[in-house]
Parts: sequence; structure tokens; C-alpha cells
Amino acid sequence: MEYIQFAFTGINILATVFLIMVMSYWVLIILGIFSFDVIEFDLDIDFSSNMYFDGGVETEDPRLEIGPIRYYFLRILKFLNLGSVPIIIYGTIFFLLLWVLSMLLYYSNISPRSIWGLLAFILNCIISAFITKGLTEPLKKFFSSMEDRSDIEIIGQSCILKSNLSSANIAQAEIIVDDYPIIINVKSLGESIIRGSRAIVISKDNKKDIYIVREQL
Repeated sequence: MEYIQFAFTGINILATVFLIMVMSYWVLIILGIFSFDVIEFDLDIDFSSNMYFDGGVETEDPRLEIGPIRYYFLRILKFLNLGSVPIIIYGTIFFLLLWVLSMLLYYSNISPRSIWGLLAFILNCIISAFITKGLTEPLKKFFSSMEDRSDIEIIGQSCILKSNLSSANIAQAEIIVDDYPIIINVKSLGESIIRGSRAIVISKDNKKDIYIVREQL
């Protein structure tokens, strides 16, 4: 009983609540209420694996476009493998580790209500992030292989824009092949297309692995 009370004491409540949310999400997936990739994020930088994130990719130097602080923050996320594996898998590992490390404070003299408890929580977040990176490293190749679209005919397919597209940026679009959603990087020939609009894939820039689209009328 004391252990449960400790889990909801001070800063520990954050780790406990996040873990409960992740576990609840898995239950909803099992019950078929949510899909595996229902959680999406708008990111303004291209991750090497873009299957599970939603956002535009700047054609110009992103440091000039979005600012150096945000640029390097997103680079850190990439380094930690966020975007290389599904966010639900990453979040499950991270919050489970964070909760376990937070609960280990029960055997120390550090109170989760104290400033030392807060500092320990921050340190646990950093440790959890690096351990999660190590644990998800083997998964990168697996999910990267799922993105192999070499045998899929994409040109001529209808897609839905997942972010706003203009002549100044690259966006992402979703196409459905055999009832399976695939996310691709796309750019236009100068026209602006808003998020949620339908477009037709007309060609591909093989050097950049980017598809050219025009708005579907």
C-alpha cells in the first residue's frame, strides 16, 4: 500500500499517470477502439523515418526557416530515435523505464516532494531517454524495412495531404495501397495545397526520394 501511495506522491505522479495513459492506450488498441498509429505529430523537419510522424519538410536550410533552437531540438529527437519507431512503442518503453526509476527512490532518502526529488526525476528522464534509444535501435531496421516502397506503384495514385504544401516546402501525404496507409514526402510544382486536400502523384524526384503532386480537381 505504501508503494502505491509513493507512486502518486510528489513528482512521481507524472511518471505514474503517463504510464497509466500508455497502458490504457494499448488496451484500447487491443479492443479495436484506437488504431496503432492514431497519434500523429506535426514536425517541421524531415526525419529519416517519416512513417509515423506528420509534418512539412523545408526545402531551404531549416535552421533559417524554423530557428536554430527548434532545429537542434528536433535533431535531438531524431538522435533519440523519435520518428524511427512508432511513438506508442517508444512511449511505452520510455514511460515504463521512467516509472521504474522513479519508484526506486522509495529505497532512498530522497522525497519526491523535495527539490532533490525533482532533480532525480529530471535525471531519470535523461537516463530513460538514452536507455530507450538503445532498446529501440534494433527496431529501426525493422520499421525501416516496412517503409520499403520499391515494389509499389505510387505514381498515378491519389493521396491526401497530411500537412500544408507550398512551393517553399515539402509536405507529407498518405496513400492507401491494399488497405494499408503509406506516408510519402511530396512537393508541388509551385501551387499551394492545404492539409486534407486530395492530390495526384504525377512523378518522382529519385535523387531526393520525393514525389511530385498536383491538386486533384
